[in-house]
Order: sequence, then structure tokens, then C-alpha cells
Amino acid sequence: MDIEKIKEDLSICYLKTIAAVRGIAVERIEHDEDSVDVVIKKVLNIDKNVSFNSQISVQLKATSSKSQYGIGKQEISYKLKVKNYNDLCMPATMPSMLALLILPEEMEEWTKWTPDELMIKGKMFWLSLQNQKVSDNKDNVTVKIPKENILNADTIENLIKKAAEEGIL
Repeated sequence: MDIEKIKEDLSICYLKTIAAVRGIAVERIEHDEDSVDVVIKKVLNIDKNVSFNSQISVQLKATSSKSQYGIGKQEISYKLKVKNYNDLCMPATMPSMLALLILPEEMEEWTKWTPDELMIKGKMFWLSLQNQKVSDNKDNVTVKIPKENILNADTIENLIKKAAEEGIL
């Protein structure tokens, strides 16, 4: 299997795992023409008589290559394809975000298995680009992701609630 497909599969597994802990569904989009790989969704009970179907579209990226990202004091810089960037900037009825999984450089370190645990080594970060100005760049746009934007079970639940309450991330 192509290494990029392996990274893609790991990013989906990572997201599905942290979402499952909070009862959030992850649905794969078969045709990724608009830079949406998956939709995360959950029915939230606002009060005992009202429920709300909250959804967020997600563009997944995974990298282990230091030539694609850099880590600064407060942010992570990532070279995102301009098409993905512009698609994520577009106004939409459903909030969208970029989810970036940063894996160790060595492929052998990406996962660890023992009889008691399965671990995906790496961190996933999120960024909303909605309503940002589109880019005229030809190839890439370097996006800046705040280091505090770690995507874990707590943040994914907070984001799905925020999407329901405000319609934006």
C-alpha cells in the first residue's frame, strides 16, 4: 500500500477513536471533490423535548515529513494544498475544519501493539479556515495552527457542541 494511503488510514482511525469515546459518529465521504474526507456528527439533546443534529465536515491530513510542517513556540506551520485551503475557506452551511495528524518521522514508530494496548503515536491538531480570504497561490498555502488546538475526545465534543450552538468553529 502507498505510504500516503497508510497515513490517511491512520488519520481516520485516530479521529474515529477519539470521536467514539464521546459517542460521535465519523462518516467517510466517498468522493472528496470539495476537500471533505469525513463528517463528524452527533445528535445533541438540548433539553428533554429538543434534539439537534450537529455536524462538522473535516479535511484530514497526515504527515511525518518535517519538510511539510514546522513547530514554533505557539503554532504549527503546515503546507496545505491551495485547493484544500480555498475549499475550507468557502462559506458553507456546515462548519468545516482541517485535522492534521503529525506522526513520528520513522514509520516503525507510528503504531505500537502489545497484548494489552494498541497505540497510534502522534498528535492531531485542528483549524477552522471558514470565512478566511482565498489564496491566489499556485501550489500551497502555509497555515498556522495554534498548538493549543489539539484534537482529542474533549475538544471534539466541545467543537460539535459549538457547531450546534453557533454554526461556526
